[in-house]
Amino acid sequence: MPMKLTQGEGSLDSCFRRNDKIGCSFVYSCLSFPRKRESRGGFYDKMELTALTILLIVLMASAASAALDNVTASANKNVVAIGERFIYSITVNNGKDVEFPIVNVDNLTLVKSALVTHGIFFNKEYTMRYTLRGFITGDYVFSGCKVRYRDAAGASKEASVPEVRVTIHSTLFDNDTMEIAGIKGPQDMGWQGLTWQLIVAALLIAAAAALIYYLIKRRKAKQALPPPPRLAHEIAYEALQRLKEKNLEKTGLIKEFFSELSSIVRHYIEDRFKLRAPDMTTEEFLFMVRNSMELSGTHKELLKDFLNRSDMVKFAKYGPSVDEIRGSFISAQKFVDETREFSS
Repeated sequence: MPMKLTQGEGSLDSCFRRNDKIGCSFVYSCLSFPRKRESRGGFYDKMELTALTILLIVLMASAASAALDNVTASANKNVVAIGERFIYSITVNNGKDVEFPIVNVDNLTLVKSALVTHGIFFNKEYTMRYTLRGFITGDYVFSGCKVRYRDAAGASKEASVPEVRVTIHSTLFDNDTMEIAGIKGPQDMGWQGLTWQLIVAALLIAAAAALIYYLIKRRKAKQALPPPPRLAHEIAYEALQRLKEKNLEKTGLIKEFFSELSSIVRHYIEDRFKLRAPDMTTEEFLFMVRNSMELSGTHKELLKDFLNRSDMVKFAKYGPSVDEIRGSFISAQKFVDETREFSS
């Protein structure tokens, strides 16, 4: 769109001819905006002219930088350990359709390569990164490589890659010599080689062994101790229960029933009061317990009645009734209940 100029001003071409320098200032020196209020169309014309000017400046700057095309090379590490990976890079600025060389250096292994780009338009940067490593020590020189590309004008160019040096060193020896020292003879360390850690470990092992020995000995001692004696009434209760389960009175063995019942009571008296009741006759036993302070009068009468009835059945061939048989058993059980020893 043509620019509309105010009276007294020349054309835009004459403005360029009057200015020696090319820059942003020529716009303001060549254009003098009227002080009076302009129409809306004139305002849009000025905005369009400003945008075109800015675009022109950007293109001129890009063209100027495009002339500075160059090729560089570098390594991320110039000194690496044997077997360690390093990156050798070749960078081309302000070019396109770049053809990078194939890196082939003796005793170096190419692990991988990758192309990386940065920038836009003519300021674009192309970088080829070669990941390498070597297993032979020495100095390695990257030289003699060339890259091909086209510049901003489209012309084909070829440039040499700058030289880069990388040194691979070994980590097997700390000194510069590769000499191996001779084998030293045996040394007598004595007590100096016995550290406090070993002393503590020995003491802990000894303490553990002593504890195990003590526990084993204590366990054996517990097993060797006899069980505590059973109370007299516990033994009598078990004997009475076994007699009851035999049912001797129902099979006609009345004499055997009273004989075993009498024996249970006598052994209970012996265990409970420490009296030799089983070896005494009924008369001797009753005479002995007559003056005993451990039995009450009721218990003495109960015991007298029970033993006399038992003797009648055993020696006088007395035939007791069912109620008398049951009563004798209940009397024996009652005697044990009322005279038993209470555990503490």
